[in-house]
Amino acid sequence: MKREIKGTGLGLYIAKRIVTDHGGKVWAESPGEGKGSKFFVKLRKI
Repeated sequence: MKREIKGTGLGLYIAKRIVTDHGGKVWAESPGEGKGSKFFVKLRKI
């Protein structure tokens, strides 16, 4: 799947804030420029 959507990154900021406020973690990984990115969300088990 390939998407080229431009944005401000505000959605990622909001997601990170909500997740970290609940004790979780958000991070991104990329193999390099122009090679895409993977975004991860880890939440506490309740």
